[in-house]
Amino acid sequence: MKDLADLVVLAGQLILENGGETFRVEETMVRMALAGGGQTADVFAIPQGIFCTLNEGEQTHTRVVRIHRRGVNLAKVLEVNRISRQLSEGILTVETAYDELLKVDRLPRRYPTGVRLFAGAIGSATFSFLLGAHVGSVIVAGLTGLLVLCVIEFLQNREVLNFFSLAIAGMFTAIANLIVKQFWSGIEFDLAIVGSIMVLVPGLAITTSVRDALFEDLISASIRGVEAFGVALSIASGVGVILTIYLWTGGILP
Repeated sequence: MKDLADLVVLAGQLILENGGETFRVEETMVRMALAGGGQTADVFAIPQGIFCTLNEGEQTHTRVVRIHRRGVNLAKVLEVNRISRQLSEGILTVETAYDELLKVDRLPRRYPTGVRLFAGAIGSATFSFLLGAHVGSVIVAGLTGLLVLCVIEFLQNREVLNFFSLAIAGMFTAIANLIVKQFWSGIEFDLAIVGSIMVLVPGLAITTSVRDALFEDLISASIRGVEAFGVALSIASGVGVILTIYLWTGGILP
């Protein structure tokens, strides 16, 4: 049962650290606990931690895990779900399932940095296009989005706080578009900036927050909602600081 407790907690930890929803964490952990031989399992997950208790007769095994790092790597979430299904079907034992989870934890990112940066640039350009920008502004938004992602990648590799990373990225967005504006007055300045920063918007956090609220998981919904608000505030503050300084120095915005 101790090995089973370690197994289910590691599974939940991997899902939370890689962008999975809290309901998926609880459902997967309970399913794996029952499949591994536990009589009952009580799991409570929030974005910052997991509380798990397994019961077998008069024995109780409790685990508490604090989540220190979170990102988005849905390939790992998919692998954990695969291992959970195989454990339920009897294909894997508790020991082999734990070894498989350790391998999942060591998996690198599925897509290399260049592919992710290119996809981000395409995403920025596409958002700008959907907002009605003309071709030139769409290209500018794509290039600026690429710059923003490069800045984020650089800062994250140096473990800069996420709030400051996003604020600095927002500042670079505004600076880059202001430079383009000086040489090309025909740019749709607002649409180019909006398209550039859309790659930073926490869409997954917003979606999961709404979903948790609908299913009355109010603690998780509140945490993710505050997280999304903080990200939006940091992006807006970075862009706003540069534009305010530009206006103070006599600049004119379209």
